[in-house]
Amino acid sequence: MNKKIISKDRAIFMALFFLSGSILFGTGLMVWYFMSIGAAVIAGWTVWVITGLFIMFALFMTLFSIVFAYTALTGRNFGQVKGFRRVAQRLTLPVVLRTGKMLGVEKDRLVRAFVNINNEIVRNLMKGKQPENILILLPHCLQLDDCGLKLTSDIGKCVGCGKCDIKDLVEIAEKYNLAINVATGGTVARRIVKETRPDVILAVACERDLLSGIQDTYPLPVIGFCNKRPNGECRSTRVNVRMIEDEIKNIYKSQEAI
Repeated sequence: MNKKIISKDRAIFMALFFLSGSILFGTGLMVWYFMSIGAAVIAGWTVWVITGLFIMFALFMTLFSIVFAYTALTGRNFGQVKGFRRVAQRLTLPVVLRTGKMLGVEKDRLVRAFVNINNEIVRNLMKGKQPENILILLPHCLQLDDCGLKLTSDIGKCVGCGKCDIKDLVEIAEKYNLAINVATGGTVARRIVKETRPDVILAVACERDLLSGIQDTYPLPVIGFCNKRPNGECRSTRVNVRMIEDEIKNIYKSQEAI
């Protein structure tokens, strides 16, 4: 098993995932039990209907849990399971976050783990495909806080002073002929995505905005990179530029292997 994949955050996420699943299953079992008692008074056949529905629920929960756990723990999945990402975003994450909140687990840790799991699902989905339009989407806080240039309207205005990570990212975009934009928020980000119509998005943001962006742009594939905040929230943030370039190389490497 790859130790780099199973980070501490991911281990906590998965522990909460299984705990949440157990709670849901137990709740479903109690609902089935009491409904069955009530249904037996009305008509015998209704008990079979309720039991059938419960079995379907249990089978779905079990199958989804196996696929999700396999993906999260190994970095691989069973292929392009339709709607898998949607269920993971809309069902799994909220339940895990709620359980984590009750146990006092920091939300950002769980979101980071989920973003990493999402990234691996997207990488698997991208295998065998040839994305022609890759968009690098950056938050405005990546720009140096006291920089006088307004890059949100045109990132080409960057003079390349090198005091923030924008310079290196612009060079990477030029090197691979990719679209690159800076967004001031979710509304602007959605407009940029609508205008550029990318095949895949490489997005940089804080955990909260990254999660929102991944959910809002579904079914577009988004590979997320959480920014670093050495100067506090939303101020002169940084990102691991090498990781982004490695991701681009992997995408093109996947194309060459077709």
